[in-house]
Amino acid sequence: MITTTAAGRTWHYSHNLGRHTAEHNQSKFGRTGGYSFPVDVAAAGNDILFVISRGWGHQVVVNFGFDIYLRVSKTTIDEDHIGDFARGAFTWPAGIAVSESDGSVFVSDEYECTISGFDPDGTIVFPERNSDGEHIERWGAKGSEPGMLNGPTGIAFDGSDNLYVVDSLNNRVQTFTKNGEFLKGWGTVGNAEGEFNRPWGITIDDEGAVYVADWGNHRVQKFGPDGEYLMTFGSQNGSGSSLNHPAGVAVDSDGDVYVTDWGNRRVQIYEPDGEVLTGLYGDMRDHSKAAQYVLARDPDTIKRMNRDDAPFKYLNKFSRPVGIDIDEHDRIFVTDALSRVVVYNKDRDYQEPPL
Repeated sequence: MITTTAAGRTWHYSHNLGRHTAEHNQSKFGRTGGYSFPVDVAAAGNDILFVISRGWGHQVVVNFGFDIYLRVSKTTIDEDHIGDFARGAFTWPAGIAVSESDGSVFVSDEYECTISGFDPDGTIVFPERNSDGEHIERWGAKGSEPGMLNGPTGIAFDGSDNLYVVDSLNNRVQTFTKNGEFLKGWGTVGNAEGEFNRPWGITIDDEGAVYVADWGNHRVQKFGPDGEYLMTFGSQNGSGSSLNHPAGVAVDSDGDVYVTDWGNRRVQIYEPDGEVLTGLYGDMRDHSKAAQYVLARDPDTIKRMNRDDAPFKYLNKFSRPVGIDIDEHDRIFVTDALSRVVVYNKDRDYQEPPL
């Protein structure tokens, strides 16, 4: 077991999910599938995850006429790939969130400047799609006026089922009802408290506090529910707490704050008061399914590779972590550019083995 221990907490690397594929297969290994450049993940409870694949940069795939890699995947933490939906339905999907009231799945599109909602059970058999009819909600218009969007990225629901949207190119956060009614917003461009420079990810803790990954300012800012500035996590000062283009943020049940430190290829963990705890670097002992697909398709070979104590070094660590979410059991899910979701477990009762 690979562990990271700090200040009485321990994180265990568990496993990674997915491989680079657009397909959803039924095989002797069960229902299998994967991702293509996953950028965000949402834990929906009951071991269910929803993952955005950004695809091949909106390239049209020959014989299909659209980017079949671009979609939302529904899977379990045990890698039972239930299916996909919204295949080819976006241009640049960025953030994903699940409504606690009805389980509907919402996705932002930073190019189209829209927010779309989907039925969580509406999977479609590969490679079919219904890009004009799958969504149950779609709203948003490009602009800078209140209620308009320009490059929306991270999204998160609060306890009242209102949706907070990182309006990245407008350097602000806005809140809406699920059907798109504008409620409030805050923020402007800059590097002072409460200002932003191309913010990306967002999360809301159990107390209603809002955390925003301020990508261009290399920090995470914490706000009250109405946008009042509270504190900052991280910096770019070269210290152990520094960040380099943070992309995603999540908070566990203890109030510890997790940041996908994209430029430093790690997840930084902070205490609730902003003190850095430790970092997670990937820690994969087994090869990702992306590597398995490239290096060996034979199941016996894959099994041997997964038990190798010294697999290829670059495959053991995060490539470019972006999205992050934490479920009700404090299991941490991180999307990585190598077409995988990396899973960690938090352990409060861990004891070091005797010498």
